[in-house]
Amino acid sequence: MDVELPTTIKELKAFAHAVNKAKYSDLPEYAVPTPVMSDSNTNALTKAVIYDMANVRKGIAYRINNGGVYDQKRGAYRKGVTRKGIPDIIGIIKGRFFGIEIKFGKDRQSAEQRIIQLEIEKVGGVYMIVKTYRGYVEAMNEISRGNR
Repeated sequence: MDVELPTTIKELKAFAHAVNKAKYSDLPEYAVPTPVMSDSNTNALTKAVIYDMANVRKGIAYRINNGGVYDQKRGAYRKGVTRKGIPDIIGIIKGRFFGIEIKFGKDRQSAEQRIIQLEIEKVGGVYMIVKTYRGYVEAMNEISRGNR
């Protein structure tokens, strides 16, 4: 039996709850944890996409922290150790590499991110810019239809 893939945050939340219900089958319904799912900010959207890649699409996904780290002793940010432009999320689904850049609000792709995009696509990987969960789902549907 095929399971309908979530297409909205609400459906993703219901999917996650069903996973937890099976995982904690010995608990009464009211005690089963319901994960918080949202795409109302950058961190929430990142978590939703990672959850989808790992649990819905049965792949792997990792968040890459590209930002500097605040050093309290120096009272300043230390430069990050990853190459500028690396996507926020990297993952693999069915053997295919995905680089996903999360953008929220007026945030735009940088020149370094564009270079990384071209490098990933040149070797057959998928690069996408995601602004909403629904946009992510639509892009994944296009990929599964072979349109990307």
